[in-house]
Amino acid sequence: MTGVTRTRYSPDVTAKTKVGVHLPHGVPGVEGAAIVEWARRADRLGFSSIGVAERLVYDSADAVVSLAAAAAVTDRVRLLANVFIAAVRPPAVFAKEVATLSRLAPGRLTLGIAGGARPQDHAAAAVDWRRRGALVDEGLAALVALSSPANPPHSLGPVPDPGIEVLVGGASPGALRRMVRYGHGYVGGGVKPEFMAHDVAAVRQAWNDAGRDGEPRIVAGTWFASERNFERAGQWLQDYMLEGGPPEFVRGEIAKGADGVQSTMEAYAALGADEVVLFGCVDDVDELEWLADVVADRLATATT
Repeated sequence: MTGVTRTRYSPDVTAKTKVGVHLPHGVPGVEGAAIVEWARRADRLGFSSIGVAERLVYDSADAVVSLAAAAAVTDRVRLLANVFIAAVRPPAVFAKEVATLSRLAPGRLTLGIAGGARPQDHAAAAVDWRRRGALVDEGLAALVALSSPANPPHSLGPVPDPGIEVLVGGASPGALRRMVRYGHGYVGGGVKPEFMAHDVAAVRQAWNDAGRDGEPRIVAGTWFASERNFERAGQWLQDYMLEGGPPEFVRGEIAKGADGVQSTMEAYAALGADEVVLFGCVDDVDELEWLADVVADRLATATT
């Protein structure tokens, strides 16, 4: 990010596509202990990142608080905001929250950012939906400003850790402009590989047109479930998607069982994804252990 970092984070493009996992903070009624235990075990099992998705109007645990809890019980895994909706909070509040997270987990924060796809979230936050893009820009600008020399304790702070990685969701003209100005790449979630391919192509073109060095980092994501939890996962996803989210014809399917997870990984890897983040649909920690067994060969690359 301009004023924060563009060089410190250097993904190994020769490695296999890495595997991240979401915390179960989006499962209605999830206990705090389950969120913390998922984070602790994901760190131990070798996942490359643990992520959260932000949604205001839903029975889910707060994304920022959940990621802060994860920071406290992990020391290796990256923390992934996938994504934070910057527009539902004042720019100064957004910047302070992100900067604080970065100090809790130095060198481990990946900030995925977007304007948000659900108008009800913005209405609940008393934010004009039509200004969501401008508010994202204001939030990023406020975060960059925190890295300038400050005069504590009477200035907004803290100073962000210089290792923050910024990924931008979407491939609209505004998102692409934001990505090449502030970011390290693109993050997409819940979209079929054939549709995500169009976004990836646009991201790479914008990156090259802007004269950015190297390649943009590409992070994909979709849901997963073991066969024993597949029916329960489907019921949760149907409820979660009742209001907003990708249209059904674009939306990715739940990767079912070991074969589904492996084929999903291969499909996104074929697009050049550096990492695929798998979203759990239940809060049973045994589901995380099952997933680790399924992708054990890929997890080995995350810790070597």
